[in-house]
Amino acid sequence: DGGKDGVDKETDTAGAHGLVWAAIAGAMHSSQLYLGDKLNLYGAMAELCAEKGSSATAIDLAQKTGLHVRWLREWMAQQAAMGVLTLRPGTSDDDSSLFYRLPAAYATVLADPQSNEYDIAMVQLVPSLVHRAKSSLPDAFRTGLGRTYDDKDISESIDRQHKVQIRKTVLPKVIPSAKNGETARLLEQGAIVGELGCGGGNFLIAMALKYPHSTFHGFEVSDEALSVAAHNIAESGLTNVFLHDAKEKGETIGDYSFDVVTTLDVLHDAPHPTELIQQVRRALKPNGVWYLADIASYDGVRANLRSNPAAATMWAFSTCLCMACAMSSPDGEGLGTLGFSIPVAKRMLGEVGFTDVNVVSEADNTRWYVIIAPAA
Repeated sequence: DGGKDGVDKETDTAGAHGLVWAAIAGAMHSSQLYLGDKLNLYGAMAELCAEKGSSATAIDLAQKTGLHVRWLREWMAQQAAMGVLTLRPGTSDDDSSLFYRLPAAYATVLADPQSNEYDIAMVQLVPSLVHRAKSSLPDAFRTGLGRTYDDKDISESIDRQHKVQIRKTVLPKVIPSAKNGETARLLEQGAIVGELGCGGGNFLIAMALKYPHSTFHGFEVSDEALSVAAHNIAESGLTNVFLHDAKEKGETIGDYSFDVVTTLDVLHDAPHPTELIQQVRRALKPNGVWYLADIASYDGVRANLRSNPAAATMWAFSTCLCMACAMSSPDGEGLGTLGFSIPVAKRMLGEVGFTDVNVVSEADNTRWYVIIAPAA
């Protein structure tokens, strides 16, 4: 069978070698991005290179961070080889002569969490996911049983990524899209809002700040996420946000009544998404609005292989994380990262009576639906 560019994959050992080593390179590059993020090396370099044309040595970076110069020498050389830092021209190789610059665009992407271009957050979860391939996934493949999200690096990483999406897309574009702006006006006047799967509380807090006359309730099953959310809400000083441990009897979203429900990046990870959809159906008042976000997948394996350039990465995320969580219960439905396509969404939603379903945004691998509950 022919591969890309007419290459015969049955005989293309060079292509196979290249694929293996590109994957190894990606993993090793991610390890260094992780260190740069965790140790705030990108933030430090952004400050050292703030002035146009300025640069810094490993000695400068060591003085600023308190870290060991020898380790920083190796890291900075790797970052230059990777294309993150640029090495100034010169001939000497001693630490005082190797001047590196973090270009402004890279500083924005790697070190400015207030920018809509900030995009390093997901690197934080890569070591944890790669470790799962060694520690837990072999047994998962044998038994069929996955594992939950309860890992600090994983939950923090996703929360950081969501912050950008919420600021960049959700608040300015998605929320006003429902009912020609009527729902946004209701939120401004005062609505009762429930979030299914609130994670660390970023979306709750952002919404509560923007709509102070509304009341927000977050529902979550992860103990790690509930702890983080409680801390973040307390730190925000908001008094219109409440948390619910959905593992407790009478504390699911379906046990309450809401004008609006929000769900960001949850259903494809859930062991029982059908049950969650049923809960939202019970919770939403007549003509209530459900803002539902999930991964922007195509329908089925062939369509994703054909049309989704991120398919290989997304399926890897799925085995390590999303499907693993969706299969963390023996009777898990196992949707996985690319499992909640538009036809699947409309079928599952339609089965409980949600027929007014519209896609209002697709950005950053996320698809947003606005779903209107029946009038009665």
